[in-house]
Amino acid sequence: MYELIMPPINRFGENCVSTIGLLAAEIKLKKALVVTDHNLVKLGVINSVLKSLEIESIAYSIFDEVKPNPTKENVLKGIEVYQNNKCDFIIGIGGGSSNDCAKAIGMMVSNGGVLEDYIGFNQSKNESPKLFMVNTTAGTASEISRSFLISDETKQEKLIFKDIHTLPYASFNDPNLMVNLPQAITASTGMDALTHAIESYISTGKYPLTQKMSLASIEFIFTSLEEVIKNPQNIMLREQMIYAQTLAGMSFCNSGLGLVHCMAHQLGGVYNLPHGLCNAILLPFVMEFNQQVAKSGFSEIAHKLWPFETEEMSIDEASSYLIQKVNELSEKIGTKISLKDLGVKEEDIPLLADKTLLDGNLPRNPIQPTKQEVEELFRKAY
Repeated sequence: MYELIMPPINRFGENCVSTIGLLAAEIKLKKALVVTDHNLVKLGVINSVLKSLEIESIAYSIFDEVKPNPTKENVLKGIEVYQNNKCDFIIGIGGGSSNDCAKAIGMMVSNGGVLEDYIGFNQSKNESPKLFMVNTTAGTASEISRSFLISDETKQEKLIFKDIHTLPYASFNDPNLMVNLPQAITASTGMDALTHAIESYISTGKYPLTQKMSLASIEFIFTSLEEVIKNPQNIMLREQMIYAQTLAGMSFCNSGLGLVHCMAHQLGGVYNLPHGLCNAILLPFVMEFNQQVAKSGFSEIAHKLWPFETEEMSIDEASSYLIQKVNELSEKIGTKISLKDLGVKEEDIPLLADKTLLDGNLPRNPIQPTKQEVEELFRKAY
């Protein structure tokens, strides 16, 4: 048996966020906690959402202290704002950071206890308040996912949650909120989406529907990512990247991820580094490692995207060609850098490897690495 889990309401297109207030009013919601970050408030990105609420006379309180890697402290402060202001639903506005934090706040206000009580799969008992997720990047797909990550800064690790009670009620992908996204964030979040698509395509949890979605996502990304970085105001390109990240999200949310994410999570936990950029750096090296069992899958992708170039290639050659194209794309958009460039310390690699082997995504990787193999991958990316 297979299942496809995603939010019941998913809206796309220009000005789709203008419908948030009416949707909330239709289900008798009264006051929102808006979870976001300082920059999005300062830049006015959240204004169209607030206006939509105001038109329907729906009150709101704003919590805008979410860090790029949201922390336990962020969640605790968000809970306090929610409860003190008697909110009855939550709107996350941002990329994965704000939306992950919003999901954590929702879970905790309904269930109590401490975050650690709910680590893992479906550990909560009660439904979260209605979660409305507004995406402002094209990469994480947190807005359609029941999964989220919260950083424990004391232990230097990311806590991983996957809970049916944190599945958003509605997601919104409005390209108007993305046209002013900095090039570096467009690039890194785009590579995050590519990593989602490639890892889910070869995941041990894959099935035909998820693979079709992954493949379509990869095609969108190779067609649109480089171009949207050159033409950031182009709505059509922004929409294509929205489709790419949504398809990849639908795939990985139902089939799983792999070793790239396991390793990237540790870099985020220990060094507080941007998740998408870590994925971009690690992806080609992990693909080379996974080739020993996943070359047929990589070959299928290459033949689909570049049929003429790969027509006479063997499975091994086509698999390597895909990795070559990933490297070329990363080079063109400025994400092909080293872990050393990001301040990673070589002496920490054994620690990072130990933590990687404990990551909950590892069972879905098509091959289970040893600690020595993970260390070698970190060193290659270093």
